[in-house]
Amino acid sequence: MINRPRVALTLLAALFILALPASASAATYTVDSTEDQVDEPGAGCETSESTCTLRAAIEESNASTGVADEILFSSDFDGELADSTITVGFSLPTIQDEVTIDGGECETDANLDGPCVGVKGESRFEVSAANVTIEGLAISDAQIAITVEDDEFEAGNNWIGFELDGTDGPGEQSYGIFVGPNAEKTVIGGTTDAERNVFGNTNSALLLRGSSLGKVQGNYFGVGPDGTTPASNGRNLVVANKLEIGDEVEATENQIGADVGSAGTATAACDFGCNVFASQSNTTALIDLVGTPIEEEAPATGPTQIEGNYVGLDADGEEATNAATFDIRVNGAGGVTIGGEENGQANYIVGGGTGIYHEDGKEFAAIGNIIGDGPTPADVKAPGLGMFVFCLDIGTESADSVAVSGNVFDMEGGTGIESVFGNVDIEDNFIEGADTGIFTRGDPPGVGALIQGNVIGESIVNGVLIESDFNTVLDNAIYGSGEAGVLIRDPTAFPLVITTGNLIGGTSAGEENTIRESGEAAIEIIDVSGNTEEDSYNAVGRNKGDSNAGRFIELGGNANAGIEPPSFASQKTSASGSGAEPNATIRIFRKKTSELGEIESFLGETEADGSGNWKVTYAAAIPAGTNVAATQTSVLGGTSELETTTVPADPSGGGGGGNGGGGGNNNGVGPAPDTTAPKVTITKAPKAKSASTTAKFKFKSNEAGSKFQCKLDKGKFKSCKSPKTYKKLKPGKHVFKVRAIDKAGNVGKPAKRKFTILIPEN
Repeated sequence: MINRPRVALTLLAALFILALPASASAATYTVDSTEDQVDEPGAGCETSESTCTLRAAIEESNASTGVADEILFSSDFDGELADSTITVGFSLPTIQDEVTIDGGECETDANLDGPCVGVKGESRFEVSAANVTIEGLAISDAQIAITVEDDEFEAGNNWIGFELDGTDGPGEQSYGIFVGPNAEKTVIGGTTDAERNVFGNTNSALLLRGSSLGKVQGNYFGVGPDGTTPASNGRNLVVANKLEIGDEVEATENQIGADVGSAGTATAACDFGCNVFASQSNTTALIDLVGTPIEEEAPATGPTQIEGNYVGLDADGEEATNAATFDIRVNGAGGVTIGGEENGQANYIVGGGTGIYHEDGKEFAAIGNIIGDGPTPADVKAPGLGMFVFCLDIGTESADSVAVSGNVFDMEGGTGIESVFGNVDIEDNFIEGADTGIFTRGDPPGVGALIQGNVIGESIVNGVLIESDFNTVLDNAIYGSGEAGVLIRDPTAFPLVITTGNLIGGTSAGEENTIRESGEAAIEIIDVSGNTEEDSYNAVGRNKGDSNAGRFIELGGNANAGIEPPSFASQKTSASGSGAEPNATIRIFRKKTSELGEIESFLGETEADGSGNWKVTYAAAIPAGTNVAATQTSVLGGTSELETTTVPADPSGGGGGGNGGGGGNNNGVGPAPDTTAPKVTITKAPKAKSASTTAKFKFKSNEAGSKFQCKLDKGKFKSCKSPKTYKKLKPGKHVFKVRAIDKAGNVGKPAKRKFTILIPEN
C-alpha cells in the first residue's frame, strides 16, 4: 500500500531543490600573464587576450562567493625580474571573498630563495574579506602594498618594498602592510624561513592600528632579503590603538616574535619566529607601541607580548647601524611584557638611544632580556640608556605596577636602569659597565623602587645612585664602582629638595648587600640641599663587603640630621654603650681588618633605652684583638657612620649599662671569610632519551640560602629556581647546566645533564 500524502511531500521537496541555483565550488585560477587586462565576463579567468591575469583572477574569485578559492601562477613565473613581474596600471579589485593568492617560492634574481612573482605599481591589495592569504609576492612601488580590513588575514614569503632582484625599485612605498581597526587574528610571517616576510624601503613597514589577536613572527624589518643588507624603514612596526572621534579602537593581545626555544638559542641566526628589527635611519623606535596622533594612533591598550626578537641586530646576530631614539617604545601602552622566564623568550637589544622606554604603562614587565650584547662573541654597541621606567600614575603598591627582572645589561657607559617616581620592582638583573648601574629619581607618589637581588659590576661612577625617596635596596652584589657603591644625594636638578626615607640593607642575612672594591665609600649619603626646615633620614641596615677605598658608610653635609656614631666598648661576649639617641637601633658588626671600608659580618642589634643606654650580647665569644664596629639608626630613620673598637685581651668595664639585651642572630666568632664554592646536585631530570618535548629539572645546593643559575645548550646562565621546566623543545641532543652561588658570592662548578628528544614516529 502506498502512502500517498508522504509521496506528494517527497516530490514537492525534490522539485524545490531542483529550482535552487547550483552552489558554487572552490576554484583554482592560474595566472599565466604579466599583463594587466580585465576579465571577460562568462569565460572563466580569461581576458580579451585569452590570458589569465592577476586582475582577472581576483575578479573571478570575487564572483565565486562563499568558497575558498586559490590564485596560483604558472611556471613562467620563476623569480626572474624581467619575466615574472606584473606591472599594475590602475587599482586592483578589492578582495571581497575568501582566497589564497600564492606566488610560490623560487630562486630569485637576488640569488636568494623568495617569491616567484613580482607586483609593482601604484595599486594595492585591498582585503575586505575574512580568511585571505597573500604569499609569494615581491610588492614594490605601491603607496600601500596591502591593506587589511577583516579577520584572519595571513601573509608569508612576501618581499614588501623590494623587486625580485632584491632592490627597492624606482617608486616610493609609503606603507607596507596596514591592518586596520577591528581586523583580528592577523598572522604576519611564522616560525619557519618559508613564512618570512621582508619589509624595507618604506615609510611605515607594518601597522597594526586598532587590530587585535595578531601574530608577527619571523620577519625581517630594515634589512634586505639576505637579512644583512640595510634597507631602512621610517617605522618598522607600529602596534597602536586607532583614534576616532570621542573614542579609540583598541589594539589588544598581539604577539611580536616567539619563544624560539632551545633550538633558536643554540644558533646565532634570528630564526624559529624571531623577528629582525634593524634601521639605518633616525627613526623614533624600532618597535613602537605608541604611534603618533598625526596618524590617528594612541598607545596600545594591550596586552602585548614581545619575545625572542633581534632589536638593532641583523639576521646573523651582528650589529646593524641603529640611530633610533628608542629601540622599544612602550610609553603608556598597557599590559606589555618584553621577554619572559624562558631563555628563548629573551630579546637581544643593542644600539640606539634607549633600549626600552616606558612611561606610565600599567602592568609592564621586562624579563630576561639581553641589552647591549648579541648572540655572537663579537662586540656590539649598547644603548645609551638600557631601560627607562617612569611610573608617576601607576598606583600606590609596587607589586601592582612594574617589574624589571632577570635582564642582562652589558653597557658601555650611560645608565643601566633609570627609574622615575618609584613603583617598580628591579630584581635579579645583571648590570655591568655602565656609568651608573641603577639610577632612581623623582619623588614617588606611592612607594619607591625595590632594588633587590641585582648584580651590578664595574660601574664607572656608582653602582646605585638614589635621588628619590622611599627606595629599598636589598641583597644586591655591587662591585668595582669607580666612586661610591651606593650614593644617596639630593636631586641635582632641585637644589632645595632633600632625599629621604631610603633603606640600604635589611634586617636579615638574606637582605644584606655585598659592596666591594668601590673607588670611594661603599655607601655614601650626602645632604647639601641647604634646606634648613627639613632633614633627610636614610637608613643603613645590614650590609657587608671589603676593599672599598673610602669608609663603609660616609655621611656628607647634614645627612641624616648629622647623627653621630655611638661610642661603645666591646668585650669578648658583649658590647655596650651610652649616649646613643633615645630608642635608636644599635647594630654591631665584625670586621676582618682595621680598614674603614670593610665589614665582615653582622653580630647583633638592640634598641637603646630612653636614656641612650644599650647592650648587645654576642651569640658566641669573640677573640681578643678582633675589630668590631657599631652604627645607630634614629627613630626617624637616619643611620650614622661606623664607630670601631677592638676587643681587649681581658674583660673590661665601660660604656655604660643598659637595658639592651637582644643578642645577635648571626655568627659570633665565625670562621674566616667563606671562600668555599657551593656544590649543586641535580635531583631530578628527564630520561636520557624521550619523545617528550618538556624537560623538568630539580636541584639543590649543599649550602642553605644559595641562589641558582641555569642554562640550556648554548644559552647564557640566567637566574632560576628549582624546579626548572623547559617546554616545546626541538628533537635532538640537549645539555642542561645549573650552578649555585652562595651568600658569600662564591660560584660553584656547574652540574650538567645530557638528554635527547627523539623524533616522533609517524
